[in-house]
Amino acid sequence: MRAGYHPQIERASQKKDTSLKKQGFYHTTAWRRVRLLALQRDNYLCQECLRKKKITPATEVHHVLELEDHPELGLELDNLTSLCWQCHEDTKRRPRVVLPDRINIIRIRDGSETEGWTNAD
Repeated sequence: MRAGYHPQIERASQKKDTSLKKQGFYHTTAWRRVRLLALQRDNYLCQECLRKKKITPATEVHHVLELEDHPELGLELDNLTSLCWQCHEDTKRRPRVVLPDRINIIRIRDGSETEGWTNAD
C-alpha cells in the first residue's frame, strides 16, 4: 500500500454527489434570476408571516416542493415562496429526537452514589 493511501477515503472521494445543491445550483445565474423574481413578486415580504398578519422582510426564497425531491421544479416561479430567515428555518426537515419514558438519575453526595428512576414528564 502506498503512503498516504486509505482505501475507504479513496472510495468515498470517487462517489459523485448528484444532488443539485451539491453541484452548485444556488450559485447559478438562472437561480439568482428566478430568486429575484420571486422576491419581487412577493414584494420582499415573508409570505408565512403575512398569513399570520405580521409584516417581516423576506431574506430567503423557499422551494415549496423540495429541490431534492423535485429537481424539475427548481426554477419554477410557482414553486417558490419568499420567507424571512426564521420561517425558512421552521420549514427545514430535522430528525425527531425521541426521549426515553424514564430517566436514570444518579446523585453523588459525599462520595456515595444513590440511584433512582423518574418519569420524564
